[in-house]
Amino acid sequence: MWLYVFFFSLVAVLNVSFPPVADTQAVPYARTFAKSKEEVSAALNEMQAYAGQKLPIVDGFVAVGDQPLTRYERAFYQFSIELLPGAANGTVVRLTAKITAWYADPDPSKSGYQVLPSNGRLELDLLDRLSEKFGGKPGVFSSPSSLQTPRPKIDLSGSGLSESAAPQAKISTSPRGTSPGAASPDSETSETAALRTKRENEERRMLQLKAELEGLQEVQRNQAHPRNLVIVKKSDTPVLARAAEGSKVLFNAAAEDEFEFIETEGEWFHVQISGASRGWIHRSQAESMDPRWNAVPAQAKGEGEKAPIFRVIREENSLFPGDWAPLKGQTVKVYWVQPDASPTAETKPAEKREFTKALFQRAHNAVGTGPNSVAGVVVVFDTPDGGQVSATTTALQQWIDGKISEPVFWEHSSVDPAELFKSVR
Repeated sequence: MWLYVFFFSLVAVLNVSFPPVADTQAVPYARTFAKSKEEVSAALNEMQAYAGQKLPIVDGFVAVGDQPLTRYERAFYQFSIELLPGAANGTVVRLTAKITAWYADPDPSKSGYQVLPSNGRLELDLLDRLSEKFGGKPGVFSSPSSLQTPRPKIDLSGSGLSESAAPQAKISTSPRGTSPGAASPDSETSETAALRTKRENEERRMLQLKAELEGLQEVQRNQAHPRNLVIVKKSDTPVLARAAEGSKVLFNAAAEDEFEFIETEGEWFHVQISGASRGWIHRSQAESMDPRWNAVPAQAKGEGEKAPIFRVIREENSLFPGDWAPLKGQTVKVYWVQPDASPTAETKPAEKREFTKALFQRAHNAVGTGPNSVAGVVVVFDTPDGGQVSATTTALQQWIDGKISEPVFWEHSSVDPAELFKSVR
């Protein structure tokens, strides 16, 4: 009862006009089942017959009116069900479907929720499903003198839902689909096919949207991190107050902590901690997203060489661009690099190896593990003398974990041409 009170209160708030009760009384349908009232009630509850449901469209479920059915949206229906004593200890299920929908009139002031008369399809479908649930035996309609089919036409114009003066037709005692007011089997088949086609189109659209979403997520995964970040490699990494061993420890950073890069000084990264706070992290314990800052300057190592100067111009996940057996036909992370000063600048083998080493270390944090990880990492030198270095993620992981030495790691990698690192191998 509370549902009806709520419904009509909502109607009053929405200012929906209704015709007199005598003119809009819903037409009931009934069928007798050779089951107790308790059994029928339990079956209806299991079928969720008492719960309201949305309708994808109103066409095919309501009696034909003068207003275009395509203007109705947000359709909703709910059954009003009565269980009455039947013959031979059976139960008569008497029900009506109440359908409401929003009518979108070209004149917004005339738009609003309306109550639409059911054409009987919803009621007969529920009765048929209930019959099938009780073993598929054909149901028996109640006496035709007590039930009426929906009138074939209504007038939806004006402020109310006044029915036309078409004569009422009595429901027959034959199975579903034979009464004058019920839809013919052919029309029901065609409506079912139309609904099935619409559902299939919606499913295809959902699959298409899912594929587009996955594509966007893949693009996002492949995008480079901001280049002005320094990432800590291991937990409990000390952040110092000065660029010197033994200076005051400000705090210990956790693995994967990120700090904004300020500058380098020898073997130290100068980073911004928070606001005006600054600190120093040893290069061996962190890495910059810009590989140029990962190589320790030659003067800091006491060597006579200059620091390698390259930059990554493009990176992506793609199939391995070569015939090296360990990675052939597999997905890899590819970095294209150029000399920072000029694409045609000459570079040394030592510079290429040091930069490749730093880039492999960075890639180890970027590629990750799991079902979506890549099989390897490739560095392509876009320089006049060219060059390509490839390594499997397995070998890269073993090197990072200290299970193999750096020389062994290079032996397990592909260096093309072989003399690319000749001066340092």
